[in-house]
Amino acid sequence: MKKSSLIIIGIVLMLTFTGCTKGSSTSDVVNKPSETAFTSAETNAVVEKSTENLFTEELTAIQMTEEETTEKPTEETKTDTFVENTTAERTDEYNAEAAKKKFAESDIPDSIKNIFLSDGVFVDTVTQTEMKLSEYKLYEIIFDWTRSDKIEEWIRYTAVDFDGDGKKELFYDVKSQNSFYERVIFHEHTDGKVYAYRHPGTRESVSENGDVLRSAGADLTAQGLSRYSFDTENIIEKHIVFAAPQTDGSYEYYVKGHWVDLAEYETYFKHFWETRLEAIEFRITPDTD
Repeated sequence: MKKSSLIIIGIVLMLTFTGCTKGSSTSDVVNKPSETAFTSAETNAVVEKSTENLFTEELTAIQMTEEETTEKPTEETKTDTFVENTTAERTDEYNAEAAKKKFAESDIPDSIKNIFLSDGVFVDTVTQTEMKLSEYKLYEIIFDWTRSDKIEEWIRYTAVDFDGDGKKELFYDVKSQNSFYERVIFHEHTDGKVYAYRHPGTRESVSENGDVLRSAGADLTAQGLSRYSFDTENIIEKHIVFAAPQTDGSYEYYVKGHWVDLAEYETYFKHFWETRLEAIEFRITPDTD
């Protein structure tokens, strides 16, 4: 029903109701108790005001109902659009097949790739035992006691030639049973065997040319760049860029054994961050059955 028709009907009802009320209002007021006694004019004014209020409230209710009926579809449409946009912005989930394919096609030595793809064997440098991935644990020798920590998942890796022999090592982040994550390096030695080394730290970053950033804080004097080489038992670390504290509280800066000023020292870290490698996700859960 149109709003103009509703208004006309309301006016007719108001006038009719008012006319009927005027004929009987005087007697009604005379019989009322003194505390509620009003003059006839006051009573008529109150009745007319009440009628107007009643009509206005009913008309407003009708208008609100019509407006709500018109607006609700628009609100629902907005909600649906918002949900669709949120879904569209979600990032892609981990794709196991794509990750496996990327790993298989990488330039990591086949002897190392076979450990993860074909159940190949390697030597654990702590126990000097040949084993498969499902048998590997993080071993730690404390005096005469050997502690082991089972690996729950291999998470992500970086492939880089640490020692400059032309063959890349595999630097893997793993989730162990008793800690958030640890790291393991796989290296193909000159004897043709692959050795697995438990890495001593978890905060290091690696650049394309094999530099390792060790960090103890944001200050450059707490940082340094290292290179790794390997024997059949250990990772051998050589510090190539570092700051040496002096007795007066200052620092001297060295690159490959030679003193440099602070400006040159900082350029090595700038270059490091420009060539820093990002880890690649490839999740493996060991089959320990």
